[in-house]
Amino acid sequence: MYNAERYLPRCMESLLGQTHRDIEVIAIDDCSTDGSLRLLQEYAAADPRLRVLQMEHNSGAPAARNKAMDVSMGELMTTVDADDAISLDAIEKAVRVFEESPTVDIVTYDLVRINAATNKEIPHKINPRIPRRMSGKEACYWTLHWDIPGLDVVRSSLEKRFLAETRYGQYGDETTTHIVFYNACEVVLGEGKYYYYQNPDSYTNKISVKRFEMLECRLSLRRQLVNAGADKRIIRRLDVKRWHELMKACALYHEYGSMFTAEEREDLWQRMATTYRTFSLSDLPLRLAFAPFRAKMPTFRLFYIEQLLKQFVKSLIR
Repeated sequence: MYNAERYLPRCMESLLGQTHRDIEVIAIDDCSTDGSLRLLQEYAAADPRLRVLQMEHNSGAPAARNKAMDVSMGELMTTVDADDAISLDAIEKAVRVFEESPTVDIVTYDLVRINAATNKEIPHKINPRIPRRMSGKEACYWTLHWDIPGLDVVRSSLEKRFLAETRYGQYGDETTTHIVFYNACEVVLGEGKYYYYQNPDSYTNKISVKRFEMLECRLSLRRQLVNAGADKRIIRRLDVKRWHELMKACALYHEYGSMFTAEEREDLWQRMATTYRTFSLSDLPLRLAFAPFRAKMPTFRLFYIEQLLKQFVKSLIR
């Protein structure tokens, strides 16, 4: 948690007010400069189930979550961001599934997105083709494009095997989520609500060089899945995601490049070019590899020009 004072009451009351009372809540302050720590200490003084810990220096969400995992003692664990909340019966519903099914390692939340400005709720629709109960590898396949949410309650024995990657900021958490799903025995789509507040000031919405960390992060995920023996169906689905994210990175670079220094622009160009060279035509479906404005080109520079043409055509259509 970092500088989340204005969101904390909503989050803490949703956690400490759970109908399943036998819980441990660990809050990690990542060197906040607002009143977050003071507020957490007030909640902890009123409820002994809450433990408040501090990072020695600002380290990012993945490092803070690794610290929380290291000291947690429960058989199950979940992560709730400081600006989000869960329904008061969410943990109770998940625990019931685990008690009835010893082969289940993960119970997902029923995700509800909320526009922070308007409070409008947008339920996450699950494709009816996706079963409510499936193997971890099948669940990993569906999480790659977030067809099912990666927000869950998970057995601690599984989660603690895979620390979050701290090199890639928030994107490192996503990598670990996919790997944990891949290694789960069974996954159940749960009924407890997770309220995800879409804030314009969030990490993934800020324009900075850190937005480009997703390129290396997804490549790291690909290597890990290949080393784990993931089948071609999973790897190809990930490559499609990486291809689309590279196109987004090109658009971001073109639109906001002037915000970066010359050294940063050169570094970002090289990172995008390096990512581009990790693809081959065989990695992508034919409908994508040869599609207009999305086709695999002989060089990254030609691909980038192709993306600029796509943006130009879009502007004409508008």
